[in-house]
Amino acid sequence: MILLVVGIAALLSLLLFIRIPSPDEWIRVSLDAAHGPIFAAVAVIVAIMLRRVRGPDRAAWPDWPVWRRALAISVALGVAIEFLQGFAGRPPSLFDVATDLAGALAGLAAWTFATRPERPAAPGGHRETPWLVIAPGLAGLVFVLWKPLNSALAYARRAADFPVIAAFDDVDGLHFATTDGVSAAIVELPPPWSKVPGERALELRYDPSHPPAVQILEPGPDWTGFDLVSVDLTNAGPVDLSLVLRIHDVAHDWTHEDRANLPLAIPAGTRTTVRVALDAVEQAPAARRMDLARIDNVMVFGRPPAGAGALYVSGIRLERGDAPRP
Repeated sequence: MILLVVGIAALLSLLLFIRIPSPDEWIRVSLDAAHGPIFAAVAVIVAIMLRRVRGPDRAAWPDWPVWRRALAISVALGVAIEFLQGFAGRPPSLFDVATDLAGALAGLAAWTFATRPERPAAPGGHRETPWLVIAPGLAGLVFVLWKPLNSALAYARRAADFPVIAAFDDVDGLHFATTDGVSAAIVELPPPWSKVPGERALELRYDPSHPPAVQILEPGPDWTGFDLVSVDLTNAGPVDLSLVLRIHDVAHDWTHEDRANLPLAIPAGTRTTVRVALDAVEQAPAARRMDLARIDNVMVFGRPPAGAGALYVSGIRLERGDAPRP
């Protein structure tokens, strides 16, 4: 029994003491999903302990009383872990607790099948349909794997679309994009500026208190072999916009001088594709050359405008100087 308690403590310590700070989504998603297998193991250990405390096993299969108690204890431990993480500067997460519950369900389902008796354990006992065990186990497994699978698909789409850095044909374009609290949505580009019927773009609603901004996280990093970065923008508002195209690599020290800060002026009621030479991007840091093979972040943001309106971002892509331009 002591070894089982030590096992639970060792598993939970992985969540309390191991931290891997990273801006990369796949690492964050993987760490969140790790709650699933950890609590699957915790729930199974708790169930084994409950069986031992109860004594000789005469329960029917499945042993629902053990399930209920093991789930309750697992969730309580998950809540306690989130509370304790708060003291280490990691805010509590309801999603993590839900992942703990989902992992516990999957673990108990697997354990229940692994310990399924050949015959009913007690006279008159009956076997319930296996789907009563399979269903919650599958639901828990799907919940744990949903975000990692969705993230993997997003990475695959990003790799397949390269040299497109960002496209906003559908909501998938927002996976690696943030808008810094500005009202944003994927919409059809209004007819005066759309090139084809139904063309879609990212709409950023701006006003003097909320300048437009969109940030592309984890863009395709290797920009070598290309000559230009192009940004397709439409200023549908009544005032001119002063924007900045900001680009930095993984060695960026977070000072203004150590990145590319390229001014863009977009007149009111205008759609334009701004093209910037990557030579200028490479030479932008004051004390070094930017590493075009390790680009880490792209952002388009504006200074406070004189009025309200909408900025549409159709896409950001890399181009070669001799390639046909869309």
